[in-house]
Amino acid sequence: MTIALPNTKVARVGISLITGSDTEAAVEYIRETQPDATISFRDVFYKIEREGVLSFDMAAISEIAGRDIDTDIFLVNMSTYYGRIVVGDGRIDLHSEIKPARFQD
Repeated sequence: MTIALPNTKVARVGISLITGSDTEAAVEYIRETQPDATISFRDVFYKIEREGVLSFDMAAISEIAGRDIDTDIFLVNMSTYYGRIVVGDGRIDLHSEIKPARFQD
């Protein structure tokens, strides 16, 4: 027996970040720059979700934290994510599109 699945596009992306001062700065950044994101605290981590794209700018997060946070430090605090992750240029972006616009011809 074959089960037909509906042809739906998943547009939600998300990330889980382990609680700590770096994560607190990232959460504050998301609240300020992407107020439509859903942020939930789950005892030892934050879960952040958004439709389409979820973006983290390391320079802005560093300013909030009062110290340098680069992509490597940020990724250490990440426990899981879903969506297409793009790391580079001092940014981490999660896209719902398989091939984000910046990689399309």
